[in-house]
Amino acid sequence: MLRGAILRVARAGVLAAATGATGCSLVLDFDQPADAAPPDAPVSVEQCAAHEPNDQPGMATSWVGVDLAGAICGNGDVDLFAITLVAGQSVMANITFQNRGGSGDLDLRLLTADGGSVLDESRGSSDTETVMCPGGAPCPAITGGTYLIEVRGFMPAVQSAYSLHIETPPVP
Repeated sequence: MLRGAILRVARAGVLAAATGATGCSLVLDFDQPADAAPPDAPVSVEQCAAHEPNDQPGMATSWVGVDLAGAICGNGDVDLFAITLVAGQSVMANITFQNRGGSGDLDLRLLTADGGSVLDESRGSSDTETVMCPGGAPCPAITGGTYLIEVRGFMPAVQSAYSLHIETPPVP
């Protein structure tokens, strides 16, 4: 029954094209596997699993001096990365991502080790966000210890993959 309906639709489409008639058309392709279509979600399961669990200060992923790839996967997801600094050292962190008209908009924050105080934050609307200390307002001079870099969605439902780059130059 379904096959006959598809053939009738196909014949009608050919007839419409041959006669110059206009209207709506539908092409169904059953020759491809169902998983050949692109995913609806902008992030993959693998991207969402990277560095997890790292949603709480005590579970932050330790930064080891290399760029990191990750993803914010909706439902208020945040990713925390712990960095250790010495007194007087500076830090600059940058994320790049695809904003996609706001549906992929990420924000970046520099926090104290317990996550209780924001030292700097970047909440722009482009495809990059940057925090730095000193340099970001109101970030005071760094004292030795652990700090957190937090990546979060602008809104709780945001889903977006990102690349995180951190620089911690030596103290002069």
